[in-house]
Amino acid sequence: MLKKTLLFSSLLFFNILNAQNINSLIDYSFKQNYNLKALEQSIKSAKEQIELSSKWNNPNLSFGVNDIQFDDVSRRDLEPMQSAFIGISQVVPINDKLKTKEKIAKNDYEISKYLLEDKKLEYKSKIYEYVYYIKLVEKRLALYEEFKINTKNLEKLLTQLYTYNKASQVQILNTQILYENLKLKSQKLKTILNTINLKLEQITYKKIEDIDINLSVKEVKLSMAIDTHPMILLLEQASKKQDNISVLEKEKKNSDVKVSLSYFQRDSKYEDYVNVSLSIPLSIYGSEDLKAKKAKIKTLELNHKLQDTKMTFINKIKTYQSNINDSIKTINIIENNILPKFSHLQKVLEAYNSNGFSNNIDSSSLIKNLNEIIKYKLQAIDEKEKYFTAIAKSMYLREEVQ
Repeated sequence: MLKKTLLFSSLLFFNILNAQNINSLIDYSFKQNYNLKALEQSIKSAKEQIELSSKWNNPNLSFGVNDIQFDDVSRRDLEPMQSAFIGISQVVPINDKLKTKEKIAKNDYEISKYLLEDKKLEYKSKIYEYVYYIKLVEKRLALYEEFKINTKNLEKLLTQLYTYNKASQVQILNTQILYENLKLKSQKLKTILNTINLKLEQITYKKIEDIDINLSVKEVKLSMAIDTHPMILLLEQASKKQDNISVLEKEKKNSDVKVSLSYFQRDSKYEDYVNVSLSIPLSIYGSEDLKAKKAKIKTLELNHKLQDTKMTFINKIKTYQSNINDSIKTINIIENNILPKFSHLQKVLEAYNSNGFSNNIDSSSLIKNLNEIIKYKLQAIDEKEKYFTAIAKSMYLREEVQ
């Protein structure tokens, strides 16, 4: 089962605020996802294999007739070798092979569980990423609608100024071009929004009309603790499994013994008798040693992969943390320092021009300033996208398995 690791109070803020909607969507998608259902069945299969691994092989029961004479197949009293028999044979495990096989089966069982938890984290992270992205695209669309209204108002103002020779037709046309450009970008965003909604529907198995999620930017501190991540635990179990396989191959050098018991019934002229035999495969070609060595090499390979995965996770967390910190600083500068100044300047320019305070005012500065406002507001959303993408992707890395 997954245990949420909320590493800082702000992360707690993110999840509590949106728990009802986003978590219910995630839970629903987990129940509907066929890939997860397949993994759940593989867990059940692996669990059954644990019990199966400790079972002996079934005994063999044999029947037969010896020394059949072609001249008269019905004659069974011609010589002592003629007999009918029934036999049973059983392979008897030697050493701790069954215990070792059980350990391997338990390794597979744990691996299958960790694989499921890892896949759930992957889906959860992707769902958050899609939802954040959808909401930010919607904000861009709303922003473009606001800009379109402002551009229309600016066009009206320039048209009025044109009657007083304070604006030119070129400036009016530039404003109209700006408006059409905003319409074009809005249409592209709608296409993107539709595509992402379809991707979210594909991964959640549900058509999403709307979902609430908080887009407040907060200070976040990501933890570097990754030792309980399911992928880390999976690789550790895979390494242990190869160790156990190596042990099993060495134990196979002491071959299992096949015990056979047969009862032979002969004609009444002769006594019946019993055969007892032992059959032991000879480990003389060294294949078991080679297989054990191969398993040890695989163990080293998995250990190296484990260390590489840990380093990759740590580097990703550091990258996400850097993106989060950088975005917070950039957003604060844009929203608290830059945009207020441009917004105030736009109001001053519009008031200055509309009241006709000066004949020398450059009305093109209205368009230029409005473009700057658009640019920085969009840049702020771009930074929020970088911030929330880092938050969403980090959700894959900052969970524990209980």
